[in-house]
Amino acid sequence: MASNDRFVRHANLMSGLTILSRITGLLRDKLCSYYLGADTTWSAFWMGFQFPNLFRRIFGEGALTAVFVPAYTQLLHKEGQEKATRLANATLTLLFLALSGITLLGEAVLVPIALSTSITGANRLAAAMIAIMLPYCVMVCLVALMGAIATVHEKFTAQSLSPMILNLFMAAAAAASVYYMTRAAPVQQRIFWVAFSVLAAGIVQILQMLPTLYSSGLRLRPLFAFSGTGLSLVLKPMLPIALGYSAVQINTFMDTQIAWWLSPDGHGGALHFQFLGHLLPVAMLSGAAAKLSIAQRIYQLPVAIFGVSMATAIFPPMAKAAADKNHAEVKRLLVTGLRKTLFLSIPASFGMILIARSLITVVYLGGKVSEDDVNRATFAAIFFCMGIWAFEAQMVIIRVYFALGDTRTPTRVALWMIGLNFLLNLTLVWFLQEGGIALATTLAATIQGGILLWILRRRLGDLGARPLLTGAGVSILVTIVMVECGDLLLLVPAPWEPHGILIADPATRVHVRLLTALVKLPLLVCCCATIYIGLMRFLGAPEVAELPLVGRFMRPRRRPPAAAH
Repeated sequence: MASNDRFVRHANLMSGLTILSRITGLLRDKLCSYYLGADTTWSAFWMGFQFPNLFRRIFGEGALTAVFVPAYTQLLHKEGQEKATRLANATLTLLFLALSGITLLGEAVLVPIALSTSITGANRLAAAMIAIMLPYCVMVCLVALMGAIATVHEKFTAQSLSPMILNLFMAAAAAASVYYMTRAAPVQQRIFWVAFSVLAAGIVQILQMLPTLYSSGLRLRPLFAFSGTGLSLVLKPMLPIALGYSAVQINTFMDTQIAWWLSPDGHGGALHFQFLGHLLPVAMLSGAAAKLSIAQRIYQLPVAIFGVSMATAIFPPMAKAAADKNHAEVKRLLVTGLRKTLFLSIPASFGMILIARSLITVVYLGGKVSEDDVNRATFAAIFFCMGIWAFEAQMVIIRVYFALGDTRTPTRVALWMIGLNFLLNLTLVWFLQEGGIALATTLAATIQGGILLWILRRRLGDLGARPLLTGAGVSILVTIVMVECGDLLLLVPAPWEPHGILIADPATRVHVRLLTALVKLPLLVCCCATIYIGLMRFLGAPEVAELPLVGRFMRPRRRPPAAAH
């Protein structure tokens, strides 16, 4: 591996830590769904949880990070740590003040709604969830910016562990509420424990980031004298980047809002609602937002493990190459990042479709989650998983624009894609319910990535993408073989599964489905991973050698050098 491709090693480290984080996330989901269900109450919680998630992705991991990292990197390498620290302190201070102001305004609107008796119970609960978790917007964005600072210093561990803290706090709150408030207490009461645990997790996340920044040479303190700190380098391109970088995140947020208001949850359980003087039927059943949240968790699993890790790790060297006006290196990093991303995201897209039902069954089925809940969530997850490769690829592509200082192009494309997603949502939801919302997001992300890549090629010239296309083609062919083998494995009935007999007892049917999924899921994952990696090694794919853990044992076959004549 070339010395200037250390980002691959950093991406592998982040992927490994993210896997650990996702394991705790699955534990969190299991406990929350088992004790709290996946109906209107969890939909209301997800409405509240979406706000800090949106802020984190736009201001924390998204736009602010995209403009801050190049500016901080430039000051660090050209003017030293002291100047870079001043920029970090000024940015963190301004971020805290701005988000605190937004939070206070939000609370002034939400608290009266949550306490009003003239609003339906579900909408009051949703307003209460948003009000409780809105302060977490401040905390999670501070943590994300601290993590961005740490990545410039090539420190990735603390940032990757932050989601694990949140997962453990939420899991503990979901379980503790059962023991301290008993099962007889309404779910609408127990959900408040989980909401407040999010705030507690935010405090711990901030505290655990401080030692990493201290060891990197930063001395964090409030800084209100913003002049001369280089803050203008961050603020000027902030708004356009917020839109350009966060189209997928805004679309996801929009998905949840549409799922709430086009289901009975947003209308007091009614199956019709008034719109511009017309009485319209709801497009989905109750709990649509909850089912959509489950589907989003499934497709985001590989995106967070591979896509976010690669994009985060590749951005600092890409920003440095752009600052040095080395466009050849920028193009090389783009193609390298896409090649390594597609190597895993293509099989991940089809593989997650293959295991979606088994995975959702293992994680969610049981307790207050029914078989119908699993079926609806699986249907939506399939459409999300179709676009895993596009979600991951566009993360790398957008980094090129921001490294080059171009904020207008991705912003314009993002605005069009947000509008397209909205129109597709309102069209497809009537035919595919939650699946229509998922398909709209996938189509918008795919089109967005394609347009941005086409514009880059016109601007930078030939990207040297022929090896990329060849590698992607090989990955698709091998993935088809992998999926066919996985399908055959799914067709093999387990010894305890009845043949052609419908199990009448719901509890027994749930146990059989759960046991079958518990056995087949690890077999599917191991079988598919072995087939894909083994065939790619046989075909000499260089990415195999760079895989964490297995890379050193499965280096690609190389032909012996031809004998000299």
